[in-house]
Amino acid sequence: MKLRHITGLLTLLCCSSLLPAQETSPAHVGILYPLSTHGDKAAAYTNHFSLHALWGVSGGEKGLGLYGAAGTVKGDASGVQAAGVFNGVGGELKGVQLAGVMNRAHTMAGGAQFAGVLNVTGGRAPVQLAGTANVTDSVKGAQVAGVVNVAGHVQGVQIGGVVNKAGKVSGVQIAGLLNIADSSDYPIAIINIVRNGEKRVGISTDENLFTMVSFRSGGRKLYGLVAAGVSPLHPERRYAAEGGLGISLVERNAFRLDMETGHLFATDFEGHEYYRSGLRLLPALRLGSHVQIFGGPGVYYASANTREGAVRAGWELWERQRLAERQSIYLGGTVGLQLVL
Repeated sequence: MKLRHITGLLTLLCCSSLLPAQETSPAHVGILYPLSTHGDKAAAYTNHFSLHALWGVSGGEKGLGLYGAAGTVKGDASGVQAAGVFNGVGGELKGVQLAGVMNRAHTMAGGAQFAGVLNVTGGRAPVQLAGTANVTDSVKGAQVAGVVNVAGHVQGVQIGGVVNKAGKVSGVQIAGLLNIADSSDYPIAIINIVRNGEKRVGISTDENLFTMVSFRSGGRKLYGLVAAGVSPLHPERRYAAEGGLGISLVERNAFRLDMETGHLFATDFEGHEYYRSGLRLLPALRLGSHVQIFGGPGVYYASANTREGAVRAGWELWERQRLAERQSIYLGGTVGLQLVL
């Protein structure tokens, strides 16, 4: 939480002090604190409208605050704060913060934060949207960031371009690479590290004789899949990597049934490329508490960019040859063994 400590210090420097008795003002206009209509007593006023060319300071805001660079509210704020660089609220935010770089509020009781880079708040945030990162104690709504989201309890949705981190999640986590949580039944990412979830390492083969080492990780319902391997009989597509998502449909006693969707890419790194996307059903049988055997059918769409890489496999339902490229839809199968960590 170094990020929170740094941003907290910034807010303390900008927003905290013992506030004098507040007076209400219809408007506050200035250039750069204390060059404003309230001068060096700006922190003693709660305003309904604020307009500052660069940096403005107030004790509170109950309407619209517009700042060319930064706005600092030492108390509570409601309405809208908009700044080119930074918005800071030392008390409670009930409204909307818009900043080109960063928003910081001590607590939130409603509203939203929108920032080009970073949003930080304590308490419960209804909505946070940032180009890079969001940090809050809890979310009841949505947290969306281009890179990373960090929260405690999430009631709603976390969407991160790369990583989401949370405590208890009552909703959905969606990340480009990694979800981390204490509990999360519906994480959607290639890798999901859930404390009360499941992690499985496996080895499998299929109708193309792709021998893959896989890692499945997620919650009690959804999980992610990442795998890598080789196809020893087909040198034109010898090396393969796969990513996908799965859902647990049935889990009773020693039996479970999963459904997965995956996308596989294979190449020899010499110009031959093979793509495969599909859906498969994977019944599994537990052999003790940590070992499972699994196998089942799948339906796939495959494409190869050369005739040499277009090896037929499985039971073909449709195929098309166009110049050197071959496309097909076929039925195949997968079998394997996995270890539950």
